[in-house]
Amino acid sequence: MASLALYLPTVILISLVGGFLPLLRELSQRALALLLSFSAGVLLGAVFFHMLPETGKVLTENIGWPVLSGFLMIFVMERFVFIHACEEHECDIHQMGIPAFLGISLHSLLDGVALGAGLLLPQLGPVVLLAVIVHKMPDSISISSILLSVGWPRRKVATLSVLFALTTPVGALLAYLFFRTLSETDVAVAIGISAGTFLAIATADILPQVHRIEQRNPMTLIFLVAGLTVSWLGKLVSH
Repeated sequence: MASLALYLPTVILISLVGGFLPLLRELSQRALALLLSFSAGVLLGAVFFHMLPETGKVLTENIGWPVLSGFLMIFVMERFVFIHACEEHECDIHQMGIPAFLGISLHSLLDGVALGAGLLLPQLGPVVLLAVIVHKMPDSISISSILLSVGWPRRKVATLSVLFALTTPVGALLAYLFFRTLSETDVAVAIGISAGTFLAIATADILPQVHRIEQRNPMTLIFLVAGLTVSWLGKLVSH
């Protein structure tokens, strides 16, 4: 519970920084692409260096099913439920401020569920937290940019940024309280599903955005490797 009291304010703070940044200055497309690349690297590192090894210890040959379930859940919702920030100035999504806000908020709530599951294993908590906050930062920047681009007043954008900052902590708190009553196998399944959601977010959401924004910029690869390296170093520290 002490970790929860530390992690959740951190997530809120990072979200607020990302949400209020567009109110102060506009982030360039290149800077956004680099931030997204780094976050994708951290997410992939969290999956392959931390979450899958821990889940595999318990589920062994059955590890594939929860991971695939989490991946398909995000993949399907990406196509039919979520509405993401395009970050392209000429984009129809920018005409859908509230649907975009609700779609990204639902996405953020699922990030919280992953964080709540990760908190049940002390060795996973810090790296899952890192994966969530680096993913949450560009999401917060994106939703504020969308709302500003469709003409929302800055005060209302600031209010919605605060509400958005609370979605992941709410998901994490609910998941933590629920998952702590489960068996070791059930917790491993929950973490496997969370790993699948992270994998889908990185490969089907973030990296395609990076490719669209900065298709031939080699710095995006460097930042991706940097994110992977940070996750790998987190494994060394946890041991």
